[in-house]
Amino acid sequence: MGLLSSRFAANNLTLVGLWMLLCPQLAAQQLEIEIGAFFSDTSTDISAYENYGNHKFDLNFESELNLPADKTLPYINLEYHVKPNHLIYSDWRRLHREGLQQALSRPFSLKIDGQTYQFQAGARLETRLDVDIIRVGYGYRFYHSSSLDAYFLSGFHITKLGLGFAGEIGIATSEQPPYANENVFSAVTAPLPNVGFEVNHRLSDRLALKSHAHAFYLKVNDITGWMAELEIGAKYRLVDELNITGSFSYYQIGVDYQTEHTELDVIYRFWGPMLKLSYAF
Repeated sequence: MGLLSSRFAANNLTLVGLWMLLCPQLAAQQLEIEIGAFFSDTSTDISAYENYGNHKFDLNFESELNLPADKTLPYINLEYHVKPNHLIYSDWRRLHREGLQQALSRPFSLKIDGQTYQFQAGARLETRLDVDIIRVGYGYRFYHSSSLDAYFLSGFHITKLGLGFAGEIGIATSEQPPYANENVFSAVTAPLPNVGFEVNHRLSDRLALKSHAHAFYLKVNDITGWMAELEIGAKYRLVDELNITGSFSYYQIGVDYQTEHTELDVIYRFWGPMLKLSYAF
């Protein structure tokens, strides 16, 4: 998992480097690097089937599979202000969790990689859910005054979702499947476009309000995805170009991946305060 997070962080730096190489004629006015933490409450639902039936229901990872609901996410953001009205940005956040349920409260089934797995009530189950999110995009400043800047944003949210189970898992090969210690893991990457707005309101030389909102809905081949994100915060200049930002963020994403071999329908949401330090060059 450390390798995965390093790889995503490296991708962010690579993207910024490519932007600088591809746009040498645009002199960057400002590069800002922001690093922080997101103190989140998390809720995750997956669409599961009843054993020996076709009825679907929403299974909650936190309440039924014992994944921790409170978690701190690392956060990295890079912004280039290119000329007065152009902004290029990329950020990354990561939430990897594991949970242990000694005895499942109700049975369910999932279809993963061409096989239907059954989980019986009372079974011991370890669950792993890895979510990595990269946001890449472009912003155009369509309004400017002495105290207010407003940007239109467009770009991509690239979400990598990894789901794994280990424990007493049945393979549905007959009416009474054998139950044994099994390990199941599946991953899907969903690059989905989004649009949004960002507003910066300067209250004084040191203090500003900053907020942004994003949304999308798209169906591409076997993946249906949707997302809503809202962040509202205040940014304070400590010394020179060193700033501290406190904000509240809400993020919700749905990924429905339906193929002949896999059915993953996951709704993932987190919300909470963020604290970030940034430096502008």
